[in-house]
Amino acid sequence: MCRICTDPIEQLLELTRLNCSYCPALTAIPPQLVKLQRLYCYGCPLLTSIPAELVNLVEVYCYGCPRLASIPTTLASLTILSCANCPRLASIPPTLVNLTKLGCSRCPLLLSIPLTLVRLTKLYCSGCPLLVSIPDTLVNLTKLCCCDCPRLASIPSTLVNLVELLCSNCPLLVSIPPVAIWTVCEGCPWLPQNVADYPVHLSSLLRLQRWFRGGRKQTFRRWIRTRAFNEFIFHPDRIGGKLVKRQMEVELGQMRG
Repeated sequence: MCRICTDPIEQLLELTRLNCSYCPALTAIPPQLVKLQRLYCYGCPLLTSIPAELVNLVEVYCYGCPRLASIPTTLASLTILSCANCPRLASIPPTLVNLTKLGCSRCPLLLSIPLTLVRLTKLYCSGCPLLVSIPDTLVNLTKLCCCDCPRLASIPSTLVNLVELLCSNCPLLVSIPPVAIWTVCEGCPWLPQNVADYPVHLSSLLRLQRWFRGGRKQTFRRWIRTRAFNEFIFHPDRIGGKLVKRQMEVELGQMRG
């Protein structure tokens, strides 16, 4: 049982570690606990905030708190912040410059990761549908997990220290750093390593120009190199693309015969 529920606040002022996780009636953390360094308050459905007065915190685990809407900007000493599964959380304060580990997965309102978190070594931001980029300043990252981010288009090449990269199911992702030792990128149809047969397909498509009159050859040549055309042809989720590929296979088979 959480000691906040049983002890007078005066007896808790020297606490440096507090675990009040899974307290269904907990609505607030006492701001008087200014000596706290580690706070575990995950799974508290009524908790709405972390007190800004707790400036000595170095670790906060507040994931799974559906009413938590913000993290205080005053917690500059934090090195670990785990705030995943907080559906009202829309931002990570840029003042948390000492963070080395950030877990903010499945926060549907989260728009970005601050550029200032340059000390991060581990970042977990999977399942964030509004996230569009990973900052190129996070050069100390060794592990990045950003799966299921439908708007994420690229991962910066500046992340040269990556050892582990998990970026599956990011349908717009077109580039990732080549440095990660362990990379899982299934469900990313635009990554070069996932379309190994692309040069073969492109060669076949170029041959289709014979079906066009001379005046349209150059237009068609430019068009087939555009993203719009390739999305129509190759994207696995497009019905039209699947139909065209089947037809193309038949036609090319006849041409080779």
